Amino acid sequence: MDARLAIRRSPNFRDEERALLRSLNNLEGAPLTDVQIINVYDVFDATEADITALTNSVVSDPKVDTVLTTAELDTIVEQAPAHLAVEPLPGQYDQRADAAEQALRLLNPHTNARVTSGELYIFSDLTEEAFANIRDYLINPVEAGEKNLDVLRAPSMGNIAPLKQYPDFLELDDAGLSALLASEGMAMSLADLKLIQEYFRTEGRTPTEVELAALDTYWSDHCRHTTFNTELREITNSSSRYGAQLDRALKRYDELREANGRAHKPRTLMDLGTIMGRELRRNGTMTDQEVSEEINACSVYVDVDTPEGDKPWLLMFKNETHNHPTEIEPFGGASTCLGGAIRDPLSGRSWVYQAMRISGAGDINTPRTETIDGKLPQADISARATHGYSSYGNQIGLATTSVRELIHPGYVAKHMELGAVVAAAPQENVKRLEPQPGDVVIILGGRTGRDGVGGATGSSKAHDEESLARSGAEVQKGNPVNERKIQRLFRRPEIAQMIVRCNDFGAGGVSVAVGELTDSIDIHLDRVPLKYAGLNAREIAISESQERMAVVVRPEDVAAFIEAAATENIEAVELATVTDSGRLRMFLGKDLVLDLSREFLETNGAARSQSVEMRDAGDVEKPAQPATILESLTRHGSQEGMVEQFDATVGRSTVLMPYGGRTQKTDELASVQTFPVPGGSHTASVMTYGFSPELADVSPYLMGSYSVVEALSRLVATGANARGAWLSVQEYFQRLDQKPELWGEVTQALLGLLEAQDAFEVAAIGGKDSMSGTYGDDLHVPATLVTFAVATMDARRTLSAAIPSGEFDVYHLAHTPLETGEANYEQLRANFDAFHELAATGTLSAASPIIPSGLGATIVNMLLGNELGFQGSATTNAALGGLVFAVPAGTAVELADAQLIGHTNPSGEIAFGEETFTIAQALDTLERDYREVYPLNVTTADVEALPDFATALPTADSDSEEANASAGDKAVHVLLPVFPGTNSEYDMAEAFEAAGATTEFHIIRNLNSEMLAADTEAFITKLQSANILAFSGGFSLGDEPDGSAKFMAAFLRSDAVAAAVKDFVARDGLVLGICNGFQALVKSGFLPYGDPAKMTAESPTLAHNRQLRHVSRIATTRVSSVASPWLSTFTPGQQHLMPVSHGEGRFVVSETEAQALFSAGQVAFQYVDADGTPTMEAPANPNGSNYAIEGIISPDGRILGKMGHPERFRDGLMRNIPGMEVQDIFANAVNYCRKSQR
Repeated sequence: MDARLAIRRSPNFRDEERALLRSLNNLEGAPLTDVQIINVYDVFDATEADITALTNSVVSDPKVDTVLTTAELDTIVEQAPAHLAVEPLPGQYDQRADAAEQALRLLNPHTNARVTSGELYIFSDLTEEAFANIRDYLINPVEAGEKNLDVLRAPSMGNIAPLKQYPDFLELDDAGLSALLASEGMAMSLADLKLIQEYFRTEGRTPTEVELAALDTYWSDHCRHTTFNTELREITNSSSRYGAQLDRALKRYDELREANGRAHKPRTLMDLGTIMGRELRRNGTMTDQEVSEEINACSVYVDVDTPEGDKPWLLMFKNETHNHPTEIEPFGGASTCLGGAIRDPLSGRSWVYQAMRISGAGDINTPRTETIDGKLPQADISARATHGYSSYGNQIGLATTSVRELIHPGYVAKHMELGAVVAAAPQENVKRLEPQPGDVVIILGGRTGRDGVGGATGSSKAHDEESLARSGAEVQKGNPVNERKIQRLFRRPEIAQMIVRCNDFGAGGVSVAVGELTDSIDIHLDRVPLKYAGLNAREIAISESQERMAVVVRPEDVAAFIEAAATENIEAVELATVTDSGRLRMFLGKDLVLDLSREFLETNGAARSQSVEMRDAGDVEKPAQPATILESLTRHGSQEGMVEQFDATVGRSTVLMPYGGRTQKTDELASVQTFPVPGGSHTASVMTYGFSPELADVSPYLMGSYSVVEALSRLVATGANARGAWLSVQEYFQRLDQKPELWGEVTQALLGLLEAQDAFEVAAIGGKDSMSGTYGDDLHVPATLVTFAVATMDARRTLSAAIPSGEFDVYHLAHTPLETGEANYEQLRANFDAFHELAATGTLSAASPIIPSGLGATIVNMLLGNELGFQGSATTNAALGGLVFAVPAGTAVELADAQLIGHTNPSGEIAFGEETFTIAQALDTLERDYREVYPLNVTTADVEALPDFATALPTADSDSEEANASAGDKAVHVLLPVFPGTNSEYDMAEAFEAAGATTEFHIIRNLNSEMLAADTEAFITKLQSANILAFSGGFSLGDEPDGSAKFMAAFLRSDAVAAAVKDFVARDGLVLGICNGFQALVKSGFLPYGDPAKMTAESPTLAHNRQLRHVSRIATTRVSSVASPWLSTFTPGQQHLMPVSHGEGRFVVSETEAQALFSAGQVAFQYVDADGTPTMEAPANPNGSNYAIEGIISPDGRILGKMGHPERFRDGLMRNIPGMEVQDIFANAVNYCRKSQR
């Protein structure tokens, strides 16, 4: 049967509706008085039991939702003054529908039901103009369309389209070839197509549609960097401002070409960008770069501290932009930016554990009425892209600890979405081998659909007002749950060592991902797993495939590899065979649909050449210099409301939180994480960036050079050494066409980069270029070259920008540029070396690089975290490359060029000469430009005081002497289920192992009903020999359908599992649920009752955070009960600083139930303010939990659930948050289990 289900939030949970109402009333038109949001699910080929299960256990939560009957839905629509129904475009990945189907299969393994999802919006009276504006706001035509509520029909993906024929291709003249380029929407040039014509004349046949599409993809700028590999046949210099400097840099470039035996090769942007790496390898300065045929990510050899001593590891890093996709579909484009960046080092068999995000936007406060036709408003692009990138990272479990959005009017042309990641693996895990004839190519991970066709070629095109309408198939939605599975598989040493060569599936699909693996290969397209039927050979060959990898393995390893993939819940199939033919061939069944020689394929298209003219940048009106330091703060405003959306603590490796100090208000300017070593490591990787859009307006040459200066100064300020750092660069420029002056902009930036690298003896060993920053004819992005710097250091020496509480002297180690504005490299090298030596002595208490808004603003940022006052002198200006540091008052500083600027005090009053202001005024100025789009997580209305029963502390009722008594060393075993979407299992396992337990992961697979049944039965069996059952954090099926942990809760509520868990607890077993695990325990009824059968519609639940967004920060919690083995060594009122990171952490409970929980001692932890009092005020209560409840226990105390993440902290982490210490519930549980066995 087919059915339509309609779900609306119950009245107390309609925060999303209220937030949408506020947003819609900012649009042009008559104001709305009401808006309703109804989630609609269309279900096909279902049984009545399926419908019941979906309704009651999957798509609705009786505690927060109201289920509407079909008649009620029809009445609402008929009576609505206006309504709009929205659904994803056919073929676009629908995570909500996918999650609903997977959860249903858990409840009914044999179901054949299919689900689609949509949203229905009901509005009060609207004018036609207002309705049109709302429709444009709610529907991005790239990803969604209007839903017809009058139809209940399963979507059809259509029949297989026959491949096109080109019978006259070999005879076409230039006009005919140009017409073919236009009609097929190709990205290649006419010269490329003429080269293809000549090739097929020698082959004696016409090309197939698959061949033309594959060549267009393979040779695209996105995949083959055709712009950067164009020959620069002549370079002229007409610059009056920096002509001499550019001539000098160009001469140095030619000297380096000669020294490295490349004088006979064409001069190209690629050669200019990579020559310094060649030079440092040649002269022996850089000996640690791993050089291999696999070039998906930068890779260097490092020694890493491990519990077994120093071990050889590979450190990998990669940056990537998704500018075009994010401009037209911000959420999907930004999410796959991160997904793609992760897969590059992942293909190198490394574990990605550190991320950074740099974005570029126009003024996000621009009124919507000023949005350019054919474009999305800047606020929407910014907010949705932030949600996309953060959502992907949060779900996959990647700590993103450095986030910044750069504002420049040029990014109205096209948003910049730039991600950078760091990864590592033991060197022994990575084998760099040559594929041999007979080797097999396996593809694993996601499936192929039409979403993503044209991703590579689309990213290589300029953007105009028609792009939104025509680009729907070019942007794929990401599926981080799938990518997490591949990460787990590749982390296994025995699997990583099977891989001969690996490539990730990106924008080029099969044609590039598999085609690049080796010179000769036969690919069988009919073996490619598809999302749905109806795709032809062209679509299968070129469709972008997120969350998929291609690996070459030896024939004898095929079965073991595919079996191992299946154990991780991953679909893997044999796709291709390595041959010795010298050709790339693709078959669909017995039909040969592509047959190209490798020699022709590797020409990368027609040879291109271009003349270059280096001119002065156009005159740009410089912004007025701020008159005061307070005014200067807006140039580097606080983006806390944006940054908090990114999980900063997952991975148990975060050395610096994004914002430091007791108040978490000091903006840190580097990402620092310890290596992902089991058992922990003191070796940390540091990543920073450098780029100034304002300098780009002055001179691309200066911009390129200062990008290195800024990145290295940020690195040095953390305590790392600039000497031996590695760089990677990201170029993003307007469409160059054949205009010499535009090519000159890029050349100038790279010459500036070259000189800076030469001066510091560091090199870019990787990078990425994007040359599509143009909209129409007259809107262009600023010349953009972002330099990323990476180094390793001892985490224990990391410096924070936050000056600690107390009295400190503040110094400025200034950079004095040359009169021309060029960097003073001699001074900078000396300063960086001297600072690093001083930092190594342990003298420094805090340090910061100069930020773009100047010396005064830099000092203010350092004061904010601990609300310090300051007395001294500073200006609004200071050159990038300078350093500011603090030492205890009166400390002698042996650094000749360091100038004492002033002194801190506890007053909270800041005085720069005659200018004075308070910390509160500084924060108000810093935060004002971002509040509208990125509201802070603060309470703006008065909050009622909590009742006495929620604030009173119980008397201690645990035997502390017994709790602290020796527990012996009996074995304690912890079972950790891993569900689709779990991402904190390694953190949880390490926390228990540090307490002396052994741990075991049990993966719950759902690729088919047989797997699910077998894993459920195995779970019950394994539970018999476990002492502790622990449910880790994550995003169960991406917190879909429309709610957290529904898949996990359904698993726990199933009869056999529920009975097994109850029996386990009755046998003195302990159960823990953190974050997503807590949500599962609450939504299944194990908390607070210990029994799912006791759950009612009035039971507590966990709902969306009051702010309706993810929150990642450090909260303070107090112990409110000790009536549990988990809490046995604590005392009532004891406080802990606790990492929190969640989107649905608001504990919702009625007053009656709350009183019962407090009375029974079942409230384990509460959020408290600075005075230690439970509070409803944010950010102390980060999610708005009723009665400030953070965690609860079952009546017998054996089950504990909490939203905070104690497993993410160990000694040495989160060094910029004073007072962090371990909340050792893990040791308490392990000791209890040991004693219970006595």
